[in-house]
Amino acid sequence: MIYLKQNLKLLREQKGLTQAALAELLHIKKNTYANYETGYSSPDFQLLRSISEFFGLPADQMLYQDLSQPSQKPGQPDIILPQAQEKIMHRIPQVITIDQTGNENVMMVPAKARAGYLHGYEDPEFISTLPTYRLPGLSNGTYRMFEIEGLSMYPTFDDKDILITQFVENLNALRDDRIYVVVTRNDGIVVKRVLNRIEKDNKLILKSDNYKLKDEYPPLVVDPQDVLEMWYGIAFMSRQMRSPNEIYTRVADTEARLTLLEAELRKVNLPLKIR
Repeated sequence: MIYLKQNLKLLREQKGLTQAALAELLHIKKNTYANYETGYSSPDFQLLRSISEFFGLPADQMLYQDLSQPSQKPGQPDIILPQAQEKIMHRIPQVITIDQTGNENVMMVPAKARAGYLHGYEDPEFISTLPTYRLPGLSNGTYRMFEIEGLSMYPTFDDKDILITQFVENLNALRDDRIYVVVTRNDGIVVKRVLNRIEKDNKLILKSDNYKLKDEYPPLVVDPQDVLEMWYGIAFMSRQMRSPNEIYTRVADTEARLTLLEAELRKVNLPLKIR
């Protein structure tokens, strides 16, 4: 679990600072800081480092230790996490951007920017070059849009569809057989259906939906340690109107033929009997 929001409040109050005073010391807006304490948004990597330096604590300790517990008060030695993989399983968005009202923007990663994103996902200068949007109904989380490239997920998605995603903080919480954008060290940025086998085998299995080209798009087996970011697909936008499935098409074609046949028989005054 990530304890950043409650730790921020605890440390701020211990120093006797208001949210506005601390925000001014950090050179950010009060609303921006307030969102960190409510968990509505998270600081980017650079700001998190500034906050940790201000309070004199390692960033990992602020993220993964509940400082309100007696054994985890500031100044105590670092506590070994209960599982060696705990830090690996948790993530925070490395860079986010905020609009003038203090709300997080929804950034879009076009297909042509994928290579740059792989190397610049934690670079504020690169992230600032991505187009940003505000989408209705998206709150209490960090969201990003990725342009689909290729046909590995056809017929679920077409090439150039836009997948709307929510950032995943805990890899252990991945849901089986759901669609994710996975940013990996070795395989780049991929859109796949994920099978979570972390607890049993310490592996993630990434599958494509294109069963007709399964040899061209084989499953990927990924170590959680190689995952840089994970984004859960929650919606998508497409310029392609989805075709009905084959059975529906056949039924619709049969109905159309019967309608035409009935019309022709009426012209010659013959009854239409269907058994």
